[in-house]
Amino acid sequence: MSRIVMALSVGFGLAFLIVPLAIVMPLAFNGGSYLSYPLEGLSLRWFGAVLHNPPWLAAIANSFRVALGATALALVVGGLAAIGTMASRRLTAIVLWALFVSPLAVPSIVMAVALYFAFARLGLNGTYLSLVIAHALLGAPLVFVSVLNSLRGLPPELEQAAASLGASRWMRFRTVILPLTLPGFLTGAIFAFVMSFDEVVIALFLVSPETQTLPIALFAALRDRLEPTLVVVALSLTLLSGLLIFALARLRRSAAPLGKDQ
Repeated sequence: MSRIVMALSVGFGLAFLIVPLAIVMPLAFNGGSYLSYPLEGLSLRWFGAVLHNPPWLAAIANSFRVALGATALALVVGGLAAIGTMASRRLTAIVLWALFVSPLAVPSIVMAVALYFAFARLGLNGTYLSLVIAHALLGAPLVFVSVLNSLRGLPPELEQAAASLGASRWMRFRTVILPLTLPGFLTGAIFAFVMSFDEVVIALFLVSPETQTLPIALFAALRDRLEPTLVVVALSLTLLSGLLIFALARLRRSAAPLGKDQ
C-alpha cells in the first residue's frame, strides 16, 4: 500500500510540474505570430528572431556576466566561511552558521530595498558590480551549506596526517581538503549560478537599461508584447536548468563512492 501511495504522490508531483511546461513549450515552434492554439504550423523562425534580436542577446549576455561573477564571489565567500566555521568551536560554529544562512531567511523585497539604498550611497546602482555583489550575497549561503556538508563528511585524521608531515595550512587545503570537497564546491556553484541567473526582485531595483538581465527582459516583454519569442527564451532557460540538474546529479554520484569509503 505504501508503494502505491508513493507512486501516486510522485506521479502527481511530476504531472504538476511537467504538464504546464508540456502545454506551453510547443508554442515556441508556432508558425503564427501569437501565443494561441491550435498551432498555425511548425516553424523555427522565432528561435532565429531571438538570436538576431540585439536586446535579447544583450540581456542573455548580461545574465551570464552577472551570474558568473556572482558565482565566483559566492564560492570564495561561502567556501571560506564554511572552512572557518568547521574550524570553530561548537557554540561559535552555531552562531556563524546562523549568520551566514540568514540571507536566505530575509524576504527578497526587504533585501532589495536595503541594497538599493546602500548602493545608491556608494553610487553603484545600475552597475554590474552592484548586481554581482547582490547576487553573491544570495548565493554565498548556498555555497556555505553545500561545502559545510562536504567538510562534515571528512575524517579529521586526514588533515592531521598532512599536518604531521609538515604541510602548511594552504598546502593542506589545496592537496587534501579541496580535492575531497570539490563536489560540494561545484554543487554550491551550480546553485549559486542558477539563483543569480533566475533572480528578479533584487535585479528590478538595481538594473539599468545597459545592465538589464534576462528575467527583467522577459517581464518587460510580457508587458509589451506576447510573442512566441517569450516561449523560446523560457524553453532555453528550461533546457539550461535541466543540464545543470543533470550535472548536479552526476556530481552526487561521483561523491557517493567517497562517502561509502569513509
